[in-house]
Amino acid sequence: KMLAVAFSLFLLRQSDALHLGARSEWKDVSASNRRVILGAALGIMPVIQPASARPEGVNKPELLPKGDVTNVIDLQKFLTSGQAKKLDKQLAKLQKDTGVKLRVLCQQYPETPGLAIKDYWGLDASSIVLVADKGSKGTSNLLNFNVAEGVKLQLPNSFWTRLQTTFGNSFYVRDNGEDEAITRAVDTIDFCLREDFGCADVPMAFKNPSKAMYGDPTDPFKGNNPFAGITNGISESVEKVFGA
Repeated sequence: KMLAVAFSLFLLRQSDALHLGARSEWKDVSASNRRVILGAALGIMPVIQPASARPEGVNKPELLPKGDVTNVIDLQKFLTSGQAKKLDKQLAKLQKDTGVKLRVLCQQYPETPGLAIKDYWGLDASSIVLVADKGSKGTSNLLNFNVAEGVKLQLPNSFWTRLQTTFGNSFYVRDNGEDEAITRAVDTIDFCLREDFGCADVPMAFKNPSKAMYGDPTDPFKGNNPFAGITNGISESVEKVFGA
């Protein structure tokens, strides 16, 4: 009997622990999800997202810009008007050249047009939405990407994860600003969509321009090393295929 009682108490404690853990996990997921507003309802899959529950859907068409359709919606004033106009033209040209719709939405969940952007932008199987949202505490990774299946062959999940960690982390944003993080991410996507084999990582020319220009001093076959030319042809071919 004593053994049965002890076992029952053990099961009760385990049940309580699981219950508390689930409540804690739900709380954490809800907080982190505030920066993600798109999902299956848009017909495109968020690449950078928590594994559990999604945030409650938001549909506020009243927050959409008035007048002509623009490729950039900046509700947080992360960009200057000049930067927004430049990005708008860049995204229009990218769509004309590649057929891919890259769009930028700067928001702070739940103050966002949310699902209303699907019809506003006519999102389809060749669409990418960059969502810039620092979260309610202002410490979340700034960059989130919602990528349609038609783009993933050229730019796989690994690319989006590395792009987010490169330009969206709080240290980069603190040192360079939200505008720089957004424009560098857009420039990287623009470049990689024009590459024959796409990218699996952020190219060094965007990740670290000085290293790309002068070479990696830790690599004996790069930079000013006299043997650098030996592997140039090989490394360039590998980088073309794997985006390394």
